[in-house]
Amino acid sequence: MTHTAVHSEFVSMGFNRKRRVSFPHDIYQVVINGEDGEYIEYEIEADSHSEASAKAEALAADSFVDISYIEVYLIH
Repeated sequence: MTHTAVHSEFVSMGFNRKRRVSFPHDIYQVVINGEDGEYIEYEIEADSHSEASAKAEALAADSFVDISYIEVYLIH
């Protein structure tokens, strides 16, 4: 997953003003642990812990992983 940051500078009256644009979603690190001891890690943008878990379940279904449990950590 690629995240893009935007940085802009405004020059006014001889000095620089810096403004950063932030993203509306938080970034979660998700670890999907399978029943066979396998695991997959993702970084997911989501509004909440439960939304990140739901997205992780969908990714596990797409990868045909039998889920044992899912770990979700807020990164940013």
